[in-house]
Amino acid sequence: MPVHTTLASALADVDAFNGAPQDFSLSIDEALLDPAGFSMALVTDRILAKGWVPDGVEPRDGYRVFRYCVA
Repeated sequence: MPVHTTLASALADVDAFNGAPQDFSLSIDEALLDPAGFSMALVTDRILAKGWVPDGVEPRDGYRVFRYCVA
């Protein structure tokens, strides 16, 4: 599971995944988590477009792992 350091790579990962949301996790580098939440708002828009909703986040050393489930 790659740790995404760019918004483009995170969005591409979301777009490319075709399985169940429970089988998907998104690792985002802390540097990409801007104070205004702009990057994650764009990622969340893509997630919601797939019919998924956020299902938790796990902090790791230098990044966070986001999980999703069916709405």
